[in-house]
Amino acid sequence: MTAITVTRCTPRVGALIEGVDLRQPLSNEAVDTLHQALLAHGVIFFHGQKIDFEQHRRFAMYFGELHIHVGGAGTASKPAEGYPEIRRQHFDANSKRVSGEVWHTDQSCADIPPMGSILHQHKVPPDGGGDTLFACMYAAYEALSPQMKTYLEGKTALHDGAMLFDKSSTIYPATSHPVIAVHPGTGRRLLYVNRGQTARLNDVSKEESDAVLRFLFDHIERPEWQMRFRWHDHSIAFWDNRCTQHRAIWDYWPNVRTGYRIQIKGTEPPRPA
Repeated sequence: MTAITVTRCTPRVGALIEGVDLRQPLSNEAVDTLHQALLAHGVIFFHGQKIDFEQHRRFAMYFGELHIHVGGAGTASKPAEGYPEIRRQHFDANSKRVSGEVWHTDQSCADIPPMGSILHQHKVPPDGGGDTLFACMYAAYEALSPQMKTYLEGKTALHDGAMLFDKSSTIYPATSHPVIAVHPGTGRRLLYVNRGQTARLNDVSKEESDAVLRFLFDHIERPEWQMRFRWHDHSIAFWDNRCTQHRAIWDYWPNVRTGYRIQIKGTEPPRPA
């Protein structure tokens, strides 16, 4: 295997990985290189990786146990047959919606949200479209005023899966997490609220919660700490779910976009700052 190269995509978030074939087992050195790249850049990308389900699982398991989606059967993505930990994400002219059309952190409603997600895009629209936006929550936190950081210190917020999942499911996890969290791998502070699943700030009035969350959501979604990833057939994105948010763009109807996602179990709830 040639040497792995890591090329930064933007100053805030994202890096392109080259020099690795994910169809093959990885050495400990290669896994460590990829893990360090993930910690440094929040999301790492690979092109031209025609992996099957077993290779997808093997790659994910280098970084932890596999997470089973907690949203029930009614979400826009479905488990792949024989692989409950793999979610099929297929959208075409008959789709009423697609997964992830709002800024979010995967499964933040869970007691212990997944550490990361690995999405392998099998088929992308022929004329472009279907890009994914990623944002760095370190940068979003660091850009807050000192007064806002002080106000948010020690506060928690309720994350409710019913806000994001299809209403045909009755399984809606709801959990409180710190608004300012500390990443266990880097020790850096980050914002941990998202428009997709954060319902309210705890221990303040509804009016105060609504106003503060409105500000935070708009702040998080500013372009200064975002990047836009353009998929190709058999591209892979591996994002650190603890310090990034993402949003899918559905601009390709009625064309087809098909991919498969595996999530990696978190080892602990978000740590308060």
